[in-house]
Amino acid sequence: MTREGDWSAHSRVDITSKLIWTLQLAVGCLISGCSPQETFVCGFPSVVHLYRFVPGLPPTHAEVGAFVQWAKCVRSDSGEKAPLYINMDETSVAFHFGKQRGFVIRKRSLPPGKAHRKEKRTTGDAKANMSFLAFMTHNADIQVKLPQIFICNKNQIPAKTLKDIGPLPENFYLWREDSAWNSHAKMRRAMCHLVKHLKDYQGTHQIILLMDVAKCHFDSTIFSLATRQGIRLLYVPAKLTWLLQPADTHAFSLLKRRLRKAWMTLVVEGGTGEIQQPCWVREMFLVTKKLFTETDWHSSFESNGLLDESRLSQRILQQIGLDTPMEASSNVLTAEQLKLIFPRRAKVSHESVFRWALPKALPKAKPGAKSMAKPKAKPKVLAGSPPCHGTRKKKAAPALD
Repeated sequence: MTREGDWSAHSRVDITSKLIWTLQLAVGCLISGCSPQETFVCGFPSVVHLYRFVPGLPPTHAEVGAFVQWAKCVRSDSGEKAPLYINMDETSVAFHFGKQRGFVIRKRSLPPGKAHRKEKRTTGDAKANMSFLAFMTHNADIQVKLPQIFICNKNQIPAKTLKDIGPLPENFYLWREDSAWNSHAKMRRAMCHLVKHLKDYQGTHQIILLMDVAKCHFDSTIFSLATRQGIRLLYVPAKLTWLLQPADTHAFSLLKRRLRKAWMTLVVEGGTGEIQQPCWVREMFLVTKKLFTETDWHSSFESNGLLDESRLSQRILQQIGLDTPMEASSNVLTAEQLKLIFPRRAKVSHESVFRWALPKALPKAKPGAKSMAKPKAKPKVLAGSPPCHGTRKKKAAPALD
């Protein structure tokens, strides 16, 4: 998601997209009764701002308040341990950044004997993507130790290509799977990697894993694993990641911009207009490592209300219609508040999510005296006597005269 004030992605839109946005703007104004000036950013109707005019979808005070209260609850009940927020989110990374729009040289402006050369890009190259599971935290010293995981289809990067790629950067992983999409099983595997990398900090820090409510991020098995590993889960409300999740508000748009720039640099330096896959994968890892290890993400977590609700950014306060800082309770969310976080049809157990905060169940009562009674001892059989089968003959009753 593009950050507010950064509309470089929208500066290259074509006329058709502008017309579609204008129509959406008109419909939104008719439905909500708002003026068009309220939805324009830098001269373009913003889909993000139009989003809040659709009935039933605006980021309300209740949804953001429930999120801020959950964030305060997990850090207030951490005891002597320092809260360690870790945002995990995935984004798609392209194998090919060709066919971009930008500065074009006219034919008459070309040097003598030169002609335009058509860029070589197959349909497979245009559609090929891998998933990047990014981990980021507000602690700069711990950020360099977090895992960064790329998931690709094993057919896109054959095993023989791995030798050409060479060794991966420290704490970077490349998973070749049947599918590049994330899943419950891959999420559990990623959580185990996270715990492994943070084993030296579990005694002094309380790990708080922040995720959005994508289907692959919540499941009974994920809740159970988090409880066993001592991880507390925190979820961003549905359809509000563009507003509250640090990875979406501060990291991914910057990553895509740097990757696009790195691609164009390699194309120019190569001279042929083509980039070999191993070369691009290596460059992709280097760009990602430089961004995520050399950037201090503390301000992104702070402005999104994770570290202190009183430091919530004016951007968020404006979206929910507040002029003063938000106040939040440190109590565990109720079942009704939890429904504001997850999608409407999601089936999530309140007990499974907040198992760490709920009182532990009482131990089972000891069994009664009858069940504790020892079984009767069997009669001993003397040596040389016939075995007893429990069918002892009864003595005959004396005859009555």
